[in-house]
Amino acid sequence: MPTGCFAVLLKSESEYNVLGYYFKEGIMDFKITSDLYLRLNLDHSKNEYTILKLKDHHLVSYLYKFSGKLSRKALGLIVGVLISPSDDPEKLRTPLKNTAIALEQIDLLEITKEEFEPKLKEIYHETLETLTDIIDPDSLKESIIDRTKNMLSGGKKERKLAQELLEKIEAKVHTKVAEYYKSAEDALINLDYERASKQYIKAADVAEELLEKELAKSLNERAKLSFNIPDLTKKRDNIVKEARNALKNENFHSAYIFYLRAAELSKELMQPDKEEEFSLKSKALQDIYLFEERMKKKK
Repeated sequence: MPTGCFAVLLKSESEYNVLGYYFKEGIMDFKITSDLYLRLNLDHSKNEYTILKLKDHHLVSYLYKFSGKLSRKALGLIVGVLISPSDDPEKLRTPLKNTAIALEQIDLLEITKEEFEPKLKEIYHETLETLTDIIDPDSLKESIIDRTKNMLSGGKKERKLAQELLEKIEAKVHTKVAEYYKSAEDALINLDYERASKQYIKAADVAEELLEKELAKSLNERAKLSFNIPDLTKKRDNIVKEARNALKNENFHSAYIFYLRAAELSKELMQPDKEEEFSLKSKALQDIYLFEERMKKKK
């Protein structure tokens, strides 16, 4: 599972700008140095997806090339994550690409590091470290144990909390998060949205008990979303129909706007596959529209 991520804007073949980083609490002090960038740039001159072996971690990165108007001002993005040597880097191909696509929607040429990093954190949790990754019992256990290591070196109150957390891990309380989550997902498959919401709330309560505040927040948000799924899905499906009708009439501008909205709703519905599908369609149609506009101006 990734420990965090970074993004580098490629202004030209030699000029670059590190947009920012997001690493989970307590994780290493990592920076893109000029030497490391040269290694990345060299590898990406041959492949869009690369793996660098560092001292304690592997760095997995993806080169995303811009098109359209943005390509006149910058070449693209390098998005990367750090993983442990035991992790499977192949699982990150699509998530890294989705991360780059999401980042492209931001004004990368003007944004400051302070403005960029909160957005990167949000996208990281949406595309690179999903809920299913976080609630995996082994991953959750490891995360909590790592946190207690810092707490045990703190004050009396922190040491007591750390001991209580370790006792809960020993009692396998953390496994209930995945159990309730699976029950909620099964309820969604069966279109039982009320039960799904209740099971997500139970999972959130256990996460809160384990002091996993961000996880609890995500699960509570999913509980609220469960009630809105039917309406949002219907709305998304209607927009897709509008996109297809616009495409039949060769109205590429309207089609790409409709597919972009469908991708946004898919993101809200937490359906990454649909989000990627509609985002790619939207981008392809935007490129066609912009090409046609350039041709019109030349006439």
